[in-house]
Amino acid sequence: MGLWMLLVFNTQPAEIVLGALAAALAATGAELVRSRGYVPFSPDLRWSRALLALPRAVLTDTWRMTVLLASHFLRGKPIEGSFRIVDFACGPEDDPRDQARVAVSQWLGGVSPNTYVLGVDERRNAAVVHQLIRDERPPDLDPSA
Repeated sequence: MGLWMLLVFNTQPAEIVLGALAAALAATGAELVRSRGYVPFSPDLRWSRALLALPRAVLTDTWRMTVLLASHFLRGKPIEGSFRIVDFACGPEDDPRDQARVAVSQWLGGVSPNTYVLGVDERRNAAVVHQLIRDERPPDLDPSA
């Protein structure tokens, strides 16, 4: 509901009621899916440490994207993105904790505007990543690291 209130940025009673209903519906749907075992998802609370680095990464990459776009429009400098293969150790497909780690890593890898995780190849223990500005070091996608 907090996310809803931030998105609509409105504190009228109708918006609060609608946000509460949407949150209740989402929680009910998530619990139904979880109880039936359709999507095994078992996150680790220690992964939340990876969230601490997100604000800095988003601000830094937003600035880098602003400079990149300014140089493109003002100087005609071409934007050349690149694809990367990043090592990402995957565990067994039937392990809910490892599947949650893969999902969280894909989400964390796509929050910042410079990097986007296209997918994880569990057989090759690798992730395919696209970056508009290629960093010297590959992005660290593993939330448990």
